[in-house]
Amino acid sequence: MSAAGSDAPIPIIIDTDIGEDIDDLLVLCFALNSPEFEVLAVTTVDGDTAARSRIARRVTAAFGRPEIPVVAGFPRPIPQGEEPCQALTAVHQNDVAATEDGLPPACPLKADELIAHLADQRPGEVYVLTIGSLTNVGRMLIRYPQSAGRLKAIVSNGGNFRPGREATIGWNLRYDPIASATAARWQGPWVLLSEGTSGPVHPTADDIATLEARGLETTRIMMAAIAGWRKNKRECTPTSIPHVSDLNVFAYLLGYVRTYHGRACITVGPPDQTAGLRLEEDPAGPHTLGWQIEPSRVKELHDLLIERLLAEPIARKGG
Repeated sequence: MSAAGSDAPIPIIIDTDIGEDIDDLLVLCFALNSPEFEVLAVTTVDGDTAARSRIARRVTAAFGRPEIPVVAGFPRPIPQGEEPCQALTAVHQNDVAATEDGLPPACPLKADELIAHLADQRPGEVYVLTIGSLTNVGRMLIRYPQSAGRLKAIVSNGGNFRPGREATIGWNLRYDPIASATAARWQGPWVLLSEGTSGPVHPTADDIATLEARGLETTRIMMAAIAGWRKNKRECTPTSIPHVSDLNVFAYLLGYVRTYHGRACITVGPPDQTAGLRLEEDPAGPHTLGWQIEPSRVKELHDLLIERLLAEPIARKGG
């Protein structure tokens, strides 16, 4: 049984900085090819969100889902403006979708507006999964508080922690500390997952070789993204093995993650907006905190990930 409490597909919005690190694209592929999830929309965040939108639309179209709305979200952290800006994190996988040619059109709504609209359409059902900075979600919480109250939960990849150890702030929380603090102070359900949660599940060199040999349009896109990541990301080499840190938000919904309860406090220090994370363990705390894949289920989740990445795109009703 899933975190949604039934065997029905879980309605999700994926909020992502796809195109920078490799895990965003791989887990988007995983979600699109998993019958447990109903992907309602994809919103992109941070810097060149138009390029990120192109990559996401190339992926959704390859999986036979061109109707999924994809929004180029907010490029700048709160409280900066909405004008395009140099990315806080570079888009490394531009070759996946260098132009608009052959792509489904981008959704014209703003990211926060689309999230609010879907929450209103499906009250109490929709999860927003943030696997980039929290700018889009932070703006939605501020501008559409009533719609935000209709979300099932916000589930975020951010922070580094485990029970009994001091927490440190993660990249996704650090990029927009005001938005992160807004999420932490929100009165609705917020699930915060440690960035290292999915570490043991990462693909192997043999998995990547199998992916390369598979020959589907979807796997060719994955390999093109991996090649761009290896070439353009400073920390990578030509043989770097992809990680899947962002898998943790999906693993949580599928029931693989160990959790505890407490309060996540995000601090924002002027004038440079440096941020910090403090966790308080409390069985009655307002936040769900996830820190580890159940050790006995690591292989199961790894095998599921690779199976879904290698599979033909699944048929969807109305797709």
